[in-house]
Amino acid sequence: MSHIIIIGSEGFIGNHLVSYFLAVGYTVSGCDLFEAPQRNGYYYFKVSRLSPEWEEIFTRQIYDFCINAAGSGNVPYSMHHPVQDFEANTLDTLRMLDVIRRKNKDCRFVHISSAAVYGNPTQLPVHEASPTNPVSAYGWHKLMSELVCKEYQDLFGVSISVVRPFSVYGGGLKKQLLWDICCKLQTSDSIQLHGNGLESRDFIHISDLTKLISVILLSSSFQGGIFNAASGTETTIQEMAKIFEEQYEGKKTIHFSKEIRKGDPLNWRADIRKIQALGFTPIVSLEAGVKQYIHWFQQQVV
Repeated sequence: MSHIIIIGSEGFIGNHLVSYFLAVGYTVSGCDLFEAPQRNGYYYFKVSRLSPEWEEIFTRQIYDFCINAAGSGNVPYSMHHPVQDFEANTLDTLRMLDVIRRKNKDCRFVHISSAAVYGNPTQLPVHEASPTNPVSAYGWHKLMSELVCKEYQDLFGVSISVVRPFSVYGGGLKKQLLWDICCKLQTSDSIQLHGNGLESRDFIHISDLTKLISVILLSSSFQGGIFNAASGTETTIQEMAKIFEEQYEGKKTIHFSKEIRKGDPLNWRADIRKIQALGFTPIVSLEAGVKQYIHWFQQQVV
């Protein structure tokens, strides 16, 4: 079975990828900034934030696949710390690719970018060929990382596929909308969220994302293709709030401040025909996924 290395193996997406690929029989290695991994059963390398040891990692072992699930995924942070966000999301990608170019040329590289590269789309659904116009430093740095991937694909022949996740959620995610709602509802029966509730997202459960990436490993040509990672369904934040209220049997209510947060896009829905053509179909419904998330959250705070 193929040997895969997951960069950012201890993050939300990375940790789920480790579990998934171990379960389906891959030999798995991972690396991150933590002293020790969250689970056993795979090779783990600790790297330094200021001087990651990519040379050593890609010299010690030959990998069939590398999934880049590392970097910062915090939009507000990127707006206050753009240099650090650039280093985490763009510069580190270049460093990885350059070591692969020199030490492990046959390693196929899956780069996890972001739908933030689209910004506020002028037309829905958003296709992979839609214009890119980020509205946050995070989005710009993810777009730059994609350009670095194209550089190493076109000039140096590194085999690359790019994934643009939309709104990924699921157990283990301790930030963003669902975590924010759960934390607020833990201490109050009536809470307030940013925006007017008409903002929309295309949510994809983490278990569907891991399967989508598996499909790319098995079926992508690795010729620089870009794939939206989403459910293909547009959900307003107001609709998401109603799911929460129903799960709490009407004992909790959610309101909106009408304040638009800088860097946040307004409306998203992905065109997922390209990844569907490779064999991917989303399985987890939003209602089921939110119910699972609430159950996971309640286990954390007991």
